[in-house]
Amino acid sequence: MTDYLRRIARAIRNAYRFADEVYKSKATERLEWETRELENIFSLLTLGAFVGMQAPPMHISLELLPLMEDELTCMTNRVCMSQDPLADLFSMFDGI
Repeated sequence: MTDYLRRIARAIRNAYRFADEVYKSKATERLEWETRELENIFSLLTLGAFVGMQAPPMHISLELLPLMEDELTCMTNRVCMSQDPLADLFSMFDGI
């Protein structure tokens, strides 16, 4: 009887560990998504003049410019690929 209870306890413990890993993974993915979205919003607020939004004061933009290096690189790459739709399509598969 005790062997049967131990197997049940072990199965419950394994199920709990599995559920814990699944929820941790989902929470991590959600935080990564939120971080990417916040970076996009930050980029849009900082470099909004390129899309017709009101830009922040110049001294703030110049102070934030070193932090925007990746976004500027991405933006210039997209401008270069804007005339080549096939390259744009294949660039979507870059993160896979």
